Amino acid sequence: MPNYTFLLASARNNGNSEQLARLAAETLPNESKQTWLTLRDHPLPAFQDLRHDQDGYAPPTGDELKLFDATAECDQLVFVTPVYWYSVPAPLKLYLDYWSAWMRVENLDFRNRMAGKQLWAISASAGAANEAQHMFDSLKLCATYMKMDWGGHVLGNGTAAGDVIKDEAAVSAARELFKNEV
Repeated sequence: MPNYTFLLASARNNGNSEQLARLAAETLPNESKQTWLTLRDHPLPAFQDLRHDQDGYAPPTGDELKLFDATAECDQLVFVTPVYWYSVPAPLKLYLDYWSAWMRVENLDFRNRMAGKQLWAISASAGAANEAQHMFDSLKLCATYMKMDWGGHVLGNGTAAGDVIKDEAAVSAARELFKNEV
């Protein structure tokens, strides 16, 4: 059975993106493993580019290790992210910066471990759908660089928590997102 890691990037609990993700996850078989992590509950320090430093990057510890393990051990990685200023929220961007480190830590073999996994995005925005397209394009490029497969995305519309449930097309798309994966 597939192993899904859902990374929640919102600044609020039970926001619109999360509500769509929970609807999508309801369609997964009971045997599927699901790990749900809220990025703000696992804060990472500001990223430092140490690629050219003699000592390089240290192996992950603490919250970084928890995020690394959840990422490396899943075969389906789902970014649950609202659209903030036409992009992903800061905690998700910071998490992605850490991929640069993980690729360079000896014995982690991060890039090879990510190859062949699927990357998904479930998102909500108060703006027009085309305003989120470059965010999805950026995430697809991350998947391509890591030799991952782009699974797809769902975008719902909503401002206040719960608004997205009124977006019937997004609710339907969320319920269909993983249909071909089970």
